[in-house]
Amino acid sequence: MATEFKLDPTQLENLEKNIGKLQEVGETTANEVLHTEGNREVMDRITEILPISKRKKRHAKDSKPFKSNDYNLGFTIISKGGAANKKGSYGYLVFPDEGRGIRNPITQNFTGRGLERATPTVIEKLSNAIITKIEEVI
Repeated sequence: MATEFKLDPTQLENLEKNIGKLQEVGETTANEVLHTEGNREVMDRITEILPISKRKKRHAKDSKPFKSNDYNLGFTIISKGGAANKKGSYGYLVFPDEGRGIRNPITQNFTGRGLERATPTVIEKLSNAIITKIEEVI
C-alpha cells in the first residue's frame, strides 16, 4: 500500500495561478519543494503516529521506515517494510495504511492520518516558495 500526495482542485487553482506567473520556473520550484520538504514532512507525520510495542526490539518508529517515489508535481510514500516473517522487517508495515497485522486486526490508517496532518504544512511551504520565487522574478 502506498500513500500518494495530490493537490485538491481548490488548492491547485490557487497554486496554478501563481505557478502560471512563473511558467517553467514555477513548476521546477514546486517540484523542488515537494520532492524535498514536502515528502519529508509527510513521512515525518506518518512516522510520528507509529506505535512502539513493549517488546524489546527495534521499532519502525525509530528508523526511517518510508521512502518517496517522486514524480512531476507529486510524490508517493511507500513503506520499506517487507513481509511479516522476513527477518529485520516491520511486519505491520506490510499494510502501512491499515496498520494491522498478526497481533492487531484493527485498522490504524497510519498513512492516511499522517498525510492529513502534513498536507496544510506542505501547501504552506509550497505557496511560500512560489510567492518568494515570484518576488525574485518581478
